[in-house]
Amino acid sequence: MAEIIQKTNKKTIYREGKTLVKLFNDEYPKSDVLNEALNTARVEEGTSLNVPAVHEVTKVNGEWAIILDYVEGKTMQQLMDENPDKMAEYLEEFVGLQVEVLNQKVPLLTK
Repeated sequence: MAEIIQKTNKKTIYREGKTLVKLFNDEYPKSDVLNEALNTARVEEGTSLNVPAVHEVTKVNGEWAIILDYVEGKTMQQLMDENPDKMAEYLEEFVGLQVEVLNQKVPLLTK
């Protein structure tokens, strides 16, 4: 049984074993799905950032899906909610991660 992580009007994100599936509804443009997969692959290949690897773009029950690595762990928000006494430490780590992201160069990545 798949574990639903997030559900919105346009997509459902769920875990399936060691992968994460981003399933887009039938109103979501194919070009947007393909562009998201391409941009993720460009960041994966062109930077030192630890991002989930794209495994495939496919259709699941007639809807477009991107299959990626599932990364174990808690979100920064979960950590802050569970450990409010460490808020300053987590915010410092968050800023450091943001600086690392902003220092990356991916020439083929569009805005």
